[in-house]
Amino acid sequence: MKIPYFTLSLVAVLSFSTKTAFAQQDTIPNTGLKEVIIQKESKAQKESRQPVRATVLDVKAMKQQPSSVIELMNRAVGVRVRQTGGLGNNASLMLNGFEGNAIKYFRDGIPMDYLGNAFSFSVVPPTMIDRIEIYKGVVPVSLGADALGGAVNIVTKEPESNQSIDASYQIGSYNTHRGTLNAYFQDKQTGLFGGVNAFINYSDNDYKVNVPYTDPETAQTRKEKHKLFHNRFTNGFVEGFIGVKNKTWADELRLTVSSFYINKQHNYGMTMNYPFGGVTSNMNSVVPTLRYRKAFLDNNLKLDQFLVYNTLHSSYTDTIKGFYDWRGKFTPVASKNGEATSNGSLKKLRYYNFISRTNLSYRLDNGYIELNSVYNSSTRRGSDPFGETFPFSKIDMLQRSVVFQKWITGLNWRLYALDDRLTNDLSAKYYYLRTEGYESMHGDTQMEQQRSKTKGNWGFSESLKYQFTDRIYARFSGELAVRLPEQAEFFGDGTFTRTNFALKPERSWNYNLGVNYNNQTNLTTEVNVFYRRTHDMIMLLNTGIFGNYENIDKIKGVGVEIDAAYSPLKWLRLSGNVTYQDFRLYDKEDKTYEGARLRNTPYFFANLGLRTSHDNVFKAGDKFSFYYNYSFVKAYYLDFIPKEFEPSGFLGLWGKAEINAEAYVIPDQNLHSAGMVWSYSPKLSFGLEAKNIFNSEIFDNYKIQNEGFSLHFKVNLSIN
Repeated sequence: MKIPYFTLSLVAVLSFSTKTAFAQQDTIPNTGLKEVIIQKESKAQKESRQPVRATVLDVKAMKQQPSSVIELMNRAVGVRVRQTGGLGNNASLMLNGFEGNAIKYFRDGIPMDYLGNAFSFSVVPPTMIDRIEIYKGVVPVSLGADALGGAVNIVTKEPESNQSIDASYQIGSYNTHRGTLNAYFQDKQTGLFGGVNAFINYSDNDYKVNVPYTDPETAQTRKEKHKLFHNRFTNGFVEGFIGVKNKTWADELRLTVSSFYINKQHNYGMTMNYPFGGVTSNMNSVVPTLRYRKAFLDNNLKLDQFLVYNTLHSSYTDTIKGFYDWRGKFTPVASKNGEATSNGSLKKLRYYNFISRTNLSYRLDNGYIELNSVYNSSTRRGSDPFGETFPFSKIDMLQRSVVFQKWITGLNWRLYALDDRLTNDLSAKYYYLRTEGYESMHGDTQMEQQRSKTKGNWGFSESLKYQFTDRIYARFSGELAVRLPEQAEFFGDGTFTRTNFALKPERSWNYNLGVNYNNQTNLTTEVNVFYRRTHDMIMLLNTGIFGNYENIDKIKGVGVEIDAAYSPLKWLRLSGNVTYQDFRLYDKEDKTYEGARLRNTPYFFANLGLRTSHDNVFKAGDKFSFYYNYSFVKAYYLDFIPKEFEPSGFLGLWGKAEINAEAYVIPDQNLHSAGMVWSYSPKLSFGLEAKNIFNSEIFDNYKIQNEGFSLHFKVNLSIN
């Protein structure tokens, strides 16, 4: 790919023809009669106004609500969380048509691979988070990701004083319990600091679902409503840290040791057609990390270094000789070794992870240059006496070590010009992949062979922001994004998916154009349009019991997002957003599905919100707030439907498909939730929330039914 020379020329001319400052202002001036009112931006507001477009959720402002991070994210424009059940079940994010491995996840700018699922947005409580940065399209160089469609950076909460303790406890329906503890101490004289962050999650997840039940006497199948009887989730996370700040040799040096466990029962698989009663999984690890920050050359050069090495243990158990029905009745079958598959599984895996992230930034007269390098190495070893073996040696495939290494280096040039009205980010990234392991040689006359592969790719991006007035700015970004195949896609899992060393990286051209208006008093709006053109999409193809990942689909499409917030009264805030996206297959060998929408992907969804705030309601100095949220998702289909059979009407928003596809449709979904928070004092607050008020049937991936009506109560205690 050629670098956009016209952009480089424009940027160079602007940089020499204008006198600019290094950083944009952190304040928004509002001019009145003979006075200037200065309002300091929050970190969330500042991040949301950068050239690289991000939807930034100010989680700290909502920490008193008994809401989950998933619910907060689902209320954001252009974002849908795909969760396969209640608390602790698998969850993935969909951004502008991309999902799964195309979206990368970070904690405080560091890839979260080493943490497994321990700090994912499906389990981490809001009280531990300051904000969530959701990038759609271009991902900042500072994150160092091979993301195809975006990234999520969970920024943890910073202490608000030298000594603080924050604690919360939440109890809810389905025997749900969630607790958090954050403690911090710093000695200003010595610079020493330390603290503890911890949380626990527990839920029976035994809500009722409509599932197919086969009568053993008549052999007829009908829909019945039954409780999930084997769906418990337990999770604990604790980390202690100690360090020093404000020394001549270090601005901050922090040593952290974390430990976590996840225990989960599985009541169903990819669909809810067949129940499980004995399938479980576990994950645990002890994680030491080291972080060093230091500014040099009169604060012009800044270094941020992060290191981690840990062993992640996971297991999957499926050894029941028989099967359960949805009424919880067990039928023994001597020929079966498991429920998910008749072969069963007793899989144990160990991942040896090492991550080094180095970030350097150097301030210029009119901007800065940033270099970011992330090296990620993971070695997998394991065993499964019931799993797949190599066809000739009969050795357990998981006993062979596999090595997976990624090295992503990015360089970004930030330029401020035209009296800070123009901000430009020009970036380049290099993606390096090395992988080594053994390939299964099914049907071959040779023994299994050790294979290795290396691959290098370049990516580029350009992001521009122009501030027309104090109230209006526009942003444009374009990029060639690359997503390297993941370890599981290359090597399979030793149970259901096989190896494929022929996989190529995914590539996508992504473009965004948006306009933001803020009247600086009570109204904020933003309109954003985007275009994607993707090649070599990696998808899992099933071939009977087993499957493997292959590069198959080409996808292109456009979308639009509209987001607005309005406060007609000082105590009332209204918000809403709507997203429409039209992503389709193209250049298909099978022309039946040429131009078909992506399967199992919502194409129209919207949110509405209302929040009130009142002071001195029940006692002097207290605060009371009420909030209501509504979410709508237009019906979509589990599988591809020929374009000519799609619903008629404007943009496909009315009518039904002209084929008999009721078994494959996820119907219109309407979700209503409401709650209230009473702050007795700045230190103590109480929250109550009713979720899914009308007990609607809410579905997600492959028609997995989520929770019905539930009630949740939360207590927050803060001591500074």
